[in-house]
Amino acid sequence: MAKKTDYSKKSFLVIGTHGDEELEKATMTFACAGASTALGIRTKVFLTMNGVKLAQKGYAEKLKPVEGMAPVKQMMDAFLQSGGKIQVCIPCLESRGIDKNQFIDGVEFVNLMDFAAEAVDVDRVFTC
Repeated sequence: MAKKTDYSKKSFLVIGTHGDEELEKATMTFACAGASTALGIRTKVFLTMNGVKLAQKGYAEKLKPVEGMAPVKQMMDAFLQSGGKIQVCIPCLESRGIDKNQFIDGVEFVNLMDFAAEAVDVDRVFTC
């Protein structure tokens, strides 16, 4: 019988930089994050640039699924339900004129200094 690896002490940060303009990259943000949480890895998604739109209320529901993959909204919901955390870049939402009240419940708004401090603390960082 294969030995099961314990990943519970590991941490992973997925940086999502795209919305509907690069649907496959937007989808991969939450596909990778979901796979990580399924392994028991403490995972956060940091949404920056156009990626911040993914956490806006109603936005993910409008995205067409990438062939062979679950819809982004479904993956986001599963990620959050499994204990994953979503962070949104404050300068990026402000530069796009998006109000904090337009985001789904549970997102954390972070500045770039907090992001940098956290990024150097995790075991791995991946960008989509």
